[in-house]
Amino acid sequence: MNDIKNFLENNFALQLNEFTPDSESAYLKYIHQELTKRIIHLIRVDLDKLTQALYRIDVSDRQTDAAFNLGEINQIADKLSELIIKRQLKKLSYAREFYKEQE
Repeated sequence: MNDIKNFLENNFALQLNEFTPDSESAYLKYIHQELTKRIIHLIRVDLDKLTQALYRIDVSDRQTDAAFNLGEINQIADKLSELIIKRQLKKLSYAREFYKEQE
């Protein structure tokens, strides 16, 4: 979870230190809520920065387009947040498997 936390703090300027979760699912829900707020801000203020971040994270264009086609800003941000978190978790899973194989 620290990898996701560090990534979000560095790329989306989220400050997640003040939250002490009682479970992993509570932490993911909190991250999702905070990331959604930040994405709403970026949609309104700096859409280019958001699209660059989505590209760096490697969220597929098809998924990104589908999210933006939802139309309503809260729905778009909620879906993008979900996609970002899923992609980061998948990357962590791949990395863990890779390092297991190296041992």
